[in-house]
Amino acid sequence: MKKIFTLLSFSFIALLGNATIHFITVGTPTSNVFNPANITAVCGDTVIWQWGAGSHTTTSTNIPACATAWNANINSTSTVYAITIPCAGTYSYQCTPHAAMGMVGTIVATCTNNVPIIASHYFSAAYPNPFSSKLTIETSQANLISIYNAVGENIKSIAVPQGQIKTEIDMQDLQAGIYFYAVLKEGVIIETKKIVKQ
Repeated sequence: MKKIFTLLSFSFIALLGNATIHFITVGTPTSNVFNPANITAVCGDTVIWQWGAGSHTTTSTNIPACATAWNANINSTSTVYAITIPCAGTYSYQCTPHAAMGMVGTIVATCTNNVPIIASHYFSAAYPNPFSSKLTIETSQANLISIYNAVGENIKSIAVPQGQIKTEIDMQDLQAGIYFYAVLKEGVIIETKKIVKQ
């Protein structure tokens, strides 16, 4: 059932746009590695680290100025972490406990005209992401925020009063996995983003 859920999750992500999804397995029963350790991507692609074995991190060490640093545990309880590539450059990362053993990786990203994709498409921010119980969404554009599961079912809708920028949403009742939120303005979806519950 978990594999079916994961496949449906990634299929739904692919439906949201033409971006490529890159999977990186973190650890094996016999070695501390990222597999693959080096990938090439384009702006808008999603990179997903998924747990293979052991207890690790994916931690950025050197990234372009236009990107946001990350540090996430990857283990039996936090099995997935994802980022969307915002701009061109080389993204270096490591597993902090195993970096000295060579558990490092790179993402080399290119973009058309080197223009960050978020420059003209930014309407909201969600944090923490991944989240465990509560999620805060900041947007000055929304009348409504809707939460969807991996198969596209609307599971929550929150009206946003005019002038409110921060909306805190209780997500304790959701199972761990990948979800999406949509920012709606006057009934029209103006942005959709992926969120992950640990």
